[in-house]
Amino acid sequence: MKQRRLNKHENGQASLTIIVVLAAVVGISILLVLTMQTAVSINKKADTVESNAVVINESGDSIPALVHTNEIADSILVTAAPLEGKVKTIEDLAVNIDKNAIGIDNTARTIVGTAAGINAEAVDILATARSIDTGAKTINGQLVTTVNVARTIKEDTGEIVLEAQQIHRDACALPSLINAIADGHC
Repeated sequence: MKQRRLNKHENGQASLTIIVVLAAVVGISILLVLTMQTAVSINKKADTVESNAVVINESGDSIPALVHTNEIADSILVTAAPLEGKVKTIEDLAVNIDKNAIGIDNTARTIVGTAAGINAEAVDILATARSIDTGAKTINGQLVTTVNVARTIKEDTGEIVLEAQQIHRDACALPSLINAIADGHC
């Protein structure tokens, strides 16, 4: 399986994506904390409105309390108005983070699969390298033996040449010893 190498421009993309996702998560967390604080504030104001409503029910002439309640209600509306846009922003960021997380997860799975394939190929290469090493050691041992045999043969042939030269000299000397005619190759 042929593996694609990362371009120089792709080296930091995964890290950059993770940093962007983490920054978005931090931003969302801050917005959620602010939303929770606003919700607590609204809840307190709602408790105040409720307690004021009980007082109003008990006393029909509590018009100032009603005016105060209206002021609190207006304050709640003013406080809640900016949250509407922030909630939409938080929702959009959460959707984008989810999409990015899926992409990152898929990329990580691909990387793990590629690494597993490389590891399997490395195991095969190592086994082949070990086999070649064993074969080379065997051949080396056989070559040492062959060289030793060749040296022995060379020594034997050297001795045979010396003995043949001596035999030739002795053969050349024979005609003069027996008063015969030399044959011309001596």
